[in-house]
Amino acid sequence: MTKAYVLIANESGTDDSVIVSLRDIPSVTNVYGTFGNYDLLTKLESSNEQIIQNDILNGITKIDNIKATLTLLVDGSGIQKTTKIEQEILDTHMSHAYVVIRCLNSNKNHIMKKLEEIIEMIEAYALIGTFDIICKITAPTYNDLSDIISNKIRTISEIISTNTINVINQQGFDKNFK
Repeated sequence: MTKAYVLIANESGTDDSVIVSLRDIPSVTNVYGTFGNYDLLTKLESSNEQIIQNDILNGITKIDNIKATLTLLVDGSGIQKTTKIEQEILDTHMSHAYVVIRCLNSNKNHIMKKLEEIIEMIEAYALIGTFDIICKITAPTYNDLSDIISNKIRTISEIISTNTINVINQQGFDKNFK
């Protein structure tokens, strides 16, 4: 299964219309509202990498009101700690953030193993491109997320830098759950 994430910056006040348009793109499985430099985080999955590329180039980038995108291509299978049902419960009742990580490429596998030891880290994937790893963390509050990032993730010595993308609960969709 090929995966990618696309970070989207859109015109102010157009999140809902962009989310509606994203729902029609076949490989888009999840959309999360975020706060920070990007307004939305979109997850794409397909058995065919060409479909994902086409959906990004001819779907996402053609949606009205999108100002900029950043595509993060997943390299390999990654780590998935939760089932779909567990994930739905966590998405409903907990705070979430995605953390994109830059590291020395030679240490990517070591860092993935270190991330897997962090209980609150529920999925992680190696990336191709500007960033090296993306991981999703969950905790009861945004303050708890901040503590996890500061005291558990950023203390891994091989990490060069991190960017945090806080997820807005209840904005977006998951096609796996109706």
